[in-house]
Amino acid sequence: MLRASGIQWDLRKVDPYESYNQFDWKVQWQKEGESLARYLVRIGEMRESIKIIQQAVEKKFLEDLMRI
Repeated sequence: MLRASGIQWDLRKVDPYESYNQFDWKVQWQKEGESLARYLVRIGEMRESIKIIQQAVEKKFLEDLMRI
C-alpha cells in the first residue's frame, strides 16, 4: 500500500536481511495510490524477483565453476 502511494520504502533495502544486499534490485513504487498503482507495483515486484533469481543462479553457477 505504501509503495503504491508514492513512498519508496522496502524493509529489504532499509534493513537488509538474508542476502538481499548482495543483489542489484530496485524498490518498485507508484505515486497514484489506486488499484492500478497497486497492481503495477506487484508486477514490478515480480520482475525484480526474477532479476534476483537470475543473479543468484549466475552467482551459484560461477561459484561452482570456480570449484572445478
